[in-house]
Amino acid sequence: MSPRGNPLRWQGALIALGAFGALVLLMAKPSVWRLGVPIGAALTLVAIHGIADALGTFDDRDSTRVARVVRLADLGRGAMPLVTALFLGFAFVTLAVDGWLPPWVTAIGVTGAAWGSIVAMGRLLERIGVLTDDDDGAERPLHRRHGAWLLAIGAGLYLPTLGSHSLLDPWETHYGEVAREILARDDWISLWWAQDGWFWSKPVLGFWLQALGMATFGVRTGAGEMLSAASEGRTPWPEWAVRLPFATFAILAAYVLYKAIARSHGRRAGFLAALVLTTMPQWFLVSHQTMTDMPFVAAITASFAFFLLGLHADPSAEARLFEIHLPGGLRPLRVGAHHLVLGALLATVLPQLALLLAQNVWFGDRWPPIKLVKDTFSAGSPGNCGLPGNDACRAFSATFPKLAPGLQAILWIQPLALLLAMAWGERRTRRLSFLAAWWCAAIATMAKGVAGAALPILCLVLLIVLLRRWRDVLDLEVPAGLLIAIATVMPWMVAMVARHGVPFLDRLLFHDMVKRALGHVHDTNQGDDVSFRYYLWQLGYATFPWVGVALAAVVRALQAGPPRGDPTASEARRATEVLLLSWAAVTFALFSLMETKFHHYILPALPPLAGWIGITLAEAWEAEASGASKGEGDGDGGLLRARALVLAAGAVPLVAFVGRDLVGASGAGLARLMHLFTYNYGRAWPEGLGGRGALAAFVAVATFATALVFVPRMWRRGTMLLAATSMAFAAWGLDVYLVRASPHWGQRELVLRWQAERSADPGPLAAYQLNWKGENFYTGNQLPAFVSSGRPFREWLAKERRKGQRTFYFVSLHDRADTLAAEVGLPARWRDPDAASPVGAFALTTPADNARFVLVRVRFPKGTVVPREPEEG
Repeated sequence: MSPRGNPLRWQGALIALGAFGALVLLMAKPSVWRLGVPIGAALTLVAIHGIADALGTFDDRDSTRVARVVRLADLGRGAMPLVTALFLGFAFVTLAVDGWLPPWVTAIGVTGAAWGSIVAMGRLLERIGVLTDDDDGAERPLHRRHGAWLLAIGAGLYLPTLGSHSLLDPWETHYGEVAREILARDDWISLWWAQDGWFWSKPVLGFWLQALGMATFGVRTGAGEMLSAASEGRTPWPEWAVRLPFATFAILAAYVLYKAIARSHGRRAGFLAALVLTTMPQWFLVSHQTMTDMPFVAAITASFAFFLLGLHADPSAEARLFEIHLPGGLRPLRVGAHHLVLGALLATVLPQLALLLAQNVWFGDRWPPIKLVKDTFSAGSPGNCGLPGNDACRAFSATFPKLAPGLQAILWIQPLALLLAMAWGERRTRRLSFLAAWWCAAIATMAKGVAGAALPILCLVLLIVLLRRWRDVLDLEVPAGLLIAIATVMPWMVAMVARHGVPFLDRLLFHDMVKRALGHVHDTNQGDDVSFRYYLWQLGYATFPWVGVALAAVVRALQAGPPRGDPTASEARRATEVLLLSWAAVTFALFSLMETKFHHYILPALPPLAGWIGITLAEAWEAEASGASKGEGDGDGGLLRARALVLAAGAVPLVAFVGRDLVGASGAGLARLMHLFTYNYGRAWPEGLGGRGALAAFVAVATFATALVFVPRMWRRGTMLLAATSMAFAAWGLDVYLVRASPHWGQRELVLRWQAERSADPGPLAAYQLNWKGENFYTGNQLPAFVSSGRPFREWLAKERRKGQRTFYFVSLHDRADTLAAEVGLPARWRDPDAASPVGAFALTTPADNARFVLVRVRFPKGTVVPREPEEG
C-alpha cells in the first residue's frame, strides 16, 4: 500500500529548514514588499527541493525507468526561451497595470508571450523526453500535437482583452475589493470589505489568487491609489493582475479534460471536447470574471481528469524518470511525476504554515530584529478609517488566544509529515494520479466550499457501484486524500475560527452553504420558474452554439451500450463515459434541488457535457471515415444510432430557438449572456449599445452548421464549420461584447472621469445610496460611502462645507440622482440648465456612458449659509 522510499538525506532537510525560515521572516515583515511574492515563490521552491531531497526522491536506482539523460547545461540552454517568454509576459502585464501600454499593445504582447511560452515549453519537454512519440513509434512534432494547439487556441481567445475593461458588478467588484484590502491591510487571514466589515461569505482561495496577482504585477493597492497613475498622465489597467489567474485556470482545465478523454477515446475526441468547453459562452465569460466559480469548477475538472487517468493506468506501472547530470561531479538527479505531485502539495501547504508562524513573529529594522509577539489583527481600512461608512481602525485579539497561530502551524505539520511518509516511496502512476486528484479536490474546496470534495466523491462512488469495480477502492488513496484535505484546507479555516470564533462558521457554513441549499438567500429569480426547467433554460444559452449537438450527445449517453473491441480499451471507454454521465447528472440534480439559484451555478455541468459532445462528434467523424455514412458496415456510430431520434426531437430548431432568444427584441436577448455570470437578472441591455446584428449572423451560421452535422457525408464539414463558428463567437464575446458592455456594469470609467475633473475643480468623491464595491475598489476605498442617506449624509456635507469645500462629486444610480439633488438643496428641475438655483449641479455622465451609474458634480457658491442639523432631544 505504501512502498518504502530511498534513504533519508539530512542535508536536504537543512536546506528546506533554512528556506522555510527565510519565508517565515519574509511574511513577518510589518509591510508588503514589492518583490515579496517572487522572492517568496523562490524560497518556497527551494524548500520544496530540500524536502524532496531529504526524502531521497532524486535517488531512484531503477535505471530501466530512465527515459532520457540530459546535462544541466543543456537543460539550462533549452529553458532560456521559456524564461524569456515568461519574462516578456510578466513585463507586458506589469507595464499595462501601471498604465504604460495601450490596450492593443498589451493584447499583442501578452498573447504573443503566451504563444511563445507554449512553444518554448513544448521544445523543452521534447528535449527532456517528456513528450513521447506515437504508439507506432512515429515522431510527432509539436505542431502536430493536439494539446499544444488547444493551449494556443485558449490563449488566443482568452488573453487579448482580458484586463482591458472594467471589473463588473457585483462579483468582480465585491471580491476585488476584498483582495485589495488583503494587501492594504497586510492581513492574509482575516478578510475585510469596505463598509461591510469582516468578509466571511466565501473560502479564501480566490482572494489569495487576486492578491498575489496584484502584488506580483505591482498594482497600487493603497488608499486612493488604485487608479492614481491617471494623475500622472497614464491609463492604468489593474484588471490584468486580478483576472489572469482565473483565465489560466480555465485554459488548464480544458487541457486536462483533453488529456483524460484522449486516454480512453483518442486525441480527436479529447481535442473536440476541450475545444467545445473553451468556446461555450458561460465558460469563456466566467473565465474573465474574478469569481470563485472558475477556480472551483476548474479544480473539480482536473480532479475528475486525474481520477480517470488513474483508473485507466496499469496498477503496477511506475512513472518514467528523467536523469539530470550536474556539473562538478555532483550526484545526478532522477526526477519524475512524483516530484510534480509532491511539489504541488507542498506549494499549497508550506506558505500557509509560514503564514501562521509569521503571525507570532516580528521581523524589522529595530533591535532585536526578530522577536516573538502575540497574534493581533485589525479591523478597518488603513488610510480610510474615520471616513463615513468606514469603521474605525482598531486592534483585535483572537477569540481563542490559546490556539496561537504558531501552535496551529505545529498542528498542521503532523498530517503533512504523515502524508509525506505515506507517499515517500510512491512511484506508481495510478497512485500518483489519485493523489493529484485529491489535491485538486482540496483546491476546489478552498475555492468555494465542501462541494469541491463532495461532488468528485459522490460521482466516484457512483462509478464504482455502476461498474462494480470494488477493488479500485483500495487503490484510490483515500487515507492520503483525507490527509491532503486536512493539510491544505484546514489551516486557514481553523485560523479564522481561532480569531473570530463561532460567528465565522455560522456565516460561512450555515448561512452561505446550508441555508443557500435549503432556502432562498439573496437570489433574484422573482417570477421565474425555478424547477428543473431553470437550468435547462440556462444551459441553452451557456452551451450555444453547441446546444443542438449537446442534445445529440445526451441521447448518445443515454443509449450507450457496452463498447466493442479490445476489452482493456473498452473498459477504459466505459469508465470515462459513466463518470461523465454521473458528473453531469449529479451536478444538474444537485443544483436543481437547491432553493437558492443563480445562473452561474450550473457551470460545473459544462465540462462533462463538453466531454460527451467531443466523444459524439469524434465517433461521427470516425464513422464517416470508415465509410459508414455511405452504407458500408453496420453504421454503429453513436451519432448514427441517435440521428433519427435527435432530428425528431429538433436539434436544429433548438439552435434556432435559443439563438432567437439571444438576439431578442430591442437588445433584451443580448443581456442573457451577461446574466450567465452577473447578479441582477432584471438589468436590461443598454439602449443603443448594439450587437444584435453580429449575434444574429452567428445564430444563422450556427444553425446551418448544426444542420450539416446531422447530414451523412457532411459530418466533417459541419463539425469544422461549427467549431470555427464557436471560436469566432468566443472571440466576439470576449473582445467585443464584453468590452462594450463593461462600462455599463462597472465604475472604472466614472472614477477616471472624476480624477480628470477634479484636476481642474478639486472635490471629494462620495458614494450616495450605493454599495456595489466598484466605487471602493477603484478609489482604494478612499471615499465617504452612504449606503443609506439622511441625517449622516447631510451632517457630513455640512461639515465639509464649513471647512470651505465648495465642489463635491457623487457616484450613484441614475434613479437615485433626484433624491441626491433634493438632499443637497437642488430644485426638482435641477437637470434643466435654465432652472434658477443658488447651487450648481451637473450630471457628468449620461446613460449612454453608463446605463446604471451616474457621476454628478455639485458646486456650492461662495458665501452661502451652511445649515446646521437641529440637536436631537
